[in-house]
Amino acid sequence: MSGLEGAIQALQGSPTPKALVKALICIRHEVDWPKKRQNVVLLRTKGALKQIAAILLATNQKSCLDLALSILGNCMMERACTNELVTQHGILSILSQLLKRHANQDSINGRTFRIVGNMCHHRDQWATLMINKKPTIVSHIVKVVQAASKDQLPDGEKISEATLVTALRALRELQNSNTVKCLVKQFGALKAVGSLFIKYSERWQACKENEKTLLDIIRVIHEYSRFRNYDSILELRSTDRGDSLVHLSSILILDPRKIVKIVMNFIKSCQLQSELPIPEICTKFIEVLEEHSIVKEFQGQCTEYLQCLCYLLDHPANRSLERCGRAIPLLIKVLSDFDEASNNIVNCCIILIHTLNKFRYDDKLIAEQLANDIIPVLVGKLAWLVGPPDVVNFKHLSEKRRKYTFSNSSIAKKRLRYPDTLKECGSSPNSSDDELEFYRSCMRSPSPGSSSDSDSGNALSWSEGGISPNRSLAHESDSDDYSPVCSEVDEADFGAHDHDFQDFGELDEVNPAVEEAGDAASEDSRSNVRRSLQVSLCHEIVALIRSYLKVQPHHPHLAKVELVMQLTKCAINEQFDVKDVICEIVKCGEHLITLMQTNYIHTLNDMRNIPANHETCSRCLFNAHFTYRILKSFSETAESGAGKGDIAHKLMRGDWKVKQSLVLVIPYIIANRSILGKLMLNCGGLDVLMKLLQENDGQDNRRSLKVLVQMAHSVLINNPKSLSVRTMGWPKLAIGEYKLAETCSNVVSFRLDDGCLIPSDRDFLVKQSDFFKGLLDGHFKESEQAEVALAEVESKSFKCLLFIIQAVELQKPSKNIEIVLDLDTLLDLISLCDRFLLSDLCLIITDTVQQFHIAVDTVPLIYNWSVESGTNLLRIESVAFALVASVDDRERYAMIQKLFALGYKKQLLGDIDTLLRRYLSISDYSPLRKSHAIKRDAMREMKESLLKYRH
Repeated sequence: MSGLEGAIQALQGSPTPKALVKALICIRHEVDWPKKRQNVVLLRTKGALKQIAAILLATNQKSCLDLALSILGNCMMERACTNELVTQHGILSILSQLLKRHANQDSINGRTFRIVGNMCHHRDQWATLMINKKPTIVSHIVKVVQAASKDQLPDGEKISEATLVTALRALRELQNSNTVKCLVKQFGALKAVGSLFIKYSERWQACKENEKTLLDIIRVIHEYSRFRNYDSILELRSTDRGDSLVHLSSILILDPRKIVKIVMNFIKSCQLQSELPIPEICTKFIEVLEEHSIVKEFQGQCTEYLQCLCYLLDHPANRSLERCGRAIPLLIKVLSDFDEASNNIVNCCIILIHTLNKFRYDDKLIAEQLANDIIPVLVGKLAWLVGPPDVVNFKHLSEKRRKYTFSNSSIAKKRLRYPDTLKECGSSPNSSDDELEFYRSCMRSPSPGSSSDSDSGNALSWSEGGISPNRSLAHESDSDDYSPVCSEVDEADFGAHDHDFQDFGELDEVNPAVEEAGDAASEDSRSNVRRSLQVSLCHEIVALIRSYLKVQPHHPHLAKVELVMQLTKCAINEQFDVKDVICEIVKCGEHLITLMQTNYIHTLNDMRNIPANHETCSRCLFNAHFTYRILKSFSETAESGAGKGDIAHKLMRGDWKVKQSLVLVIPYIIANRSILGKLMLNCGGLDVLMKLLQENDGQDNRRSLKVLVQMAHSVLINNPKSLSVRTMGWPKLAIGEYKLAETCSNVVSFRLDDGCLIPSDRDFLVKQSDFFKGLLDGHFKESEQAEVALAEVESKSFKCLLFIIQAVELQKPSKNIEIVLDLDTLLDLISLCDRFLLSDLCLIITDTVQQFHIAVDTVPLIYNWSVESGTNLLRIESVAFALVASVDDRERYAMIQKLFALGYKKQLLGDIDTLLRRYLSISDYSPLRKSHAIKRDAMREMKESLLKYRH
């Protein structure tokens, strides 16, 4: 037989007082919870609980009473024992009578209060039963707390710290949704606790004493604050020692989380703002935080203070200049100081920006944020996701994908909310436990209906780990690790125990095991967590910027190119849905001129152009669509009445640098050709562009050339190849050997410089042009000569010319002829036609060159020939082709650079200026005007008039 069983048998007999004490000591040693839980079960099955409860009424020996109460306190940690003692053995009546007989016995009070706390810990109904059936027990507990709040106790009375702690725990366990009103209003529990709070808070401020007891008092107030009961506020404000709530700010740094939770719970039921010391608490937080460097002490208490301040500002009633004071500048400064993108810091930044987002309904507070230069800080934080503003990297689907990369398709459609973030954050099976828990904990909010004060996680957690009435026995605790030893007698009998009154389950540091598991996580899972945090940070920033856009007038910082560039990169590289934000910024007329003077529009234009080898890249197509939408917003703003006026004023009255910046972007954003023509012609924009082309060379000229090409497309300058009617039936004229017609009766021979003698029909040539008519049938001596000398004429070209004249005259083909000859010969023929006044033939040959021989590599050659020959034919066509031909940009710029390299820069710029002015001045862009046939005829008429004018 074991010692425990022998002690149980001794109790069931009629033991002597000494034997009774010995048996109780043996039982007390064998019922430590939870190590010897099986012995507690044995006591219940052996029916010993009844005998131990009866001892409380049968004897007045203090040692026996203390031992019996300690044993029952341990046994009542087991749910079945509690049920038996309450329902079968009438423990409530026994405790009530015991407290009446020994009302001033400190050790008996402490152990009795512990039994009450353990009993109510299992089921809320026991607290209701006690208040309804045995209210004297509750009254006695409140009386002890009230007595402890006095500066001095009556002679002969003693209230130890252990007894006070068990009384506070009993009051905490007694409260639930059914009993809280009765405890507050009828029993005055909070009034007594409030008086005690004032006493201990003053003592702690003076000499930092009784810190653990003060924490227990705060915990009781916090538990009662969970329920929306206005009487709780009234009781705490009307204690015997004064208003206890005003002391919350004085001991704030002791337990900032609990105090903030108390205030946030009470604010839901208070009726006046002055009832809660929120301004004082905010001021205290700010003072503490301003004295420390958050970055250097990030893992310390300063971070907890910062989190508490953010949580305090989460309620709308606290967000006012009077209450939050200097909180906004402080939050912005902390954001600015964070320059490292670790997961914990990013998480903290998310909470800070989320707090700033809460101010979006108060224009004054939003203006306060903008006044403290929040925009540059947000730009810096976006750099953690998309890089610095001055670096633009394009991502394509052809890049190698990372394993476990997050999909942003859903993110691009709507803002990421916290539940989605948590779900995404935990999607990886290998995610680091400490990082996931850290992230989840920061997003939690207090649960008003929770009945436990267990704050799981870490120092940044706001969660209230609720425990249901049917709690797991493995996690049940005694009176906050309160030792059952409460008296000197027990200490002598059983030995001293270590006292720890800290709240069970409350963690201030990360569990080392969890931290070790996090270190062992794979790099990919850590990257996923980091990615998820950065995504949440980006969406909080975008939401904050949206709130700034509602402020009128818009703040100048919103027009910063760094901001719009970062937002653009978020959309381009990360595919976040920020298009509406950028468009809202662009559509503000106040920002138009500012953004036009930056590189932003040029960057958008570069994004819009899809590279030749990326036609099937969906990312490139997305970029093109996105940039088109932004540029369209620019167009809507620039083409409005105010936009046109601002641009025109700057073009005419601005300095040279402003004019230059505007001219280099106007063709990209002005879609209306009539407005474009007025700005470029009437306001001098084209003159500025020509001057830039004149002054700049090489790489500096590339941007001007791009603008020039864009303008050429905007005004619909036509490709010269499209001005001739393309048909598959164009007759080809193959040049064969020239022979004099057999029917020729009047022959004239032409001697060329190389000595070659070429015969021809004099009468036929006279009919072809005025040149030959005057030469061969006029008053010149050559009209009577059989052999005429022609200087500076090539024999091959002259024979081809005579052959073509005969072919055109004999066959009478249409004017659309493809003459099969090399380009050099065709150009020489055009010179001869121009020299011999063969206008019709000249048009035919120029059409052939324009339709079949003008190309990227021949444009410089044709333009050089046109200038050097003095004909000026195909000169404008060469320039037009260089500007609007459907070729790659690199080929186009190389072609234009070759044109400038010919040495005719002045003439080339004149041709460009003439061509642009001609098209910019056209105000009628009706569909009829766009007809290719009409444009072809117009070009042909221009050529004919040019030839007639020359001769």
